[in-house]
Amino acid sequence: MLTTVNRLAKGTIVVMHEVTLLRAEVSALRKANKGLSKRRKVKKTRIRLGGSLTIQDARDLLDGKAVGEQLAQEERQNRSGAGGSRTKIQYCSVCGKPGHNTRTYKEAAESSDSSISNSVIAIS
Repeated sequence: MLTTVNRLAKGTIVVMHEVTLLRAEVSALRKANKGLSKRRKVKKTRIRLGGSLTIQDARDLLDGKAVGEQLAQEERQNRSGAGGSRTKIQYCSVCGKPGHNTRTYKEAAESSDSSISNSVIAIS
């Protein structure tokens, strides 16, 4: 009988500890919710103090926000090294003209010479 009373007392103590912990957690959550609702109210009051918006003004604000988010996303992509979408124009290191490189320089020069000689008309 004594062991049953001891087990009951031990169980009661465990339940009391759990209740204490739950009360502390509820208190912390209520405090966080109160702070969050204050921040939300401040945002709404700021909008209210600015006056009423027409539908067009609201659409303009939303469009501006969307453009700002898109620019920020593109900026993040550019900073992350995903700039491979832009291709750099290659120039020949011998003549400095675009469209070919040093390896294909003679072929490009020969093809341009033949196109020039074909396009020149001699007038006598």
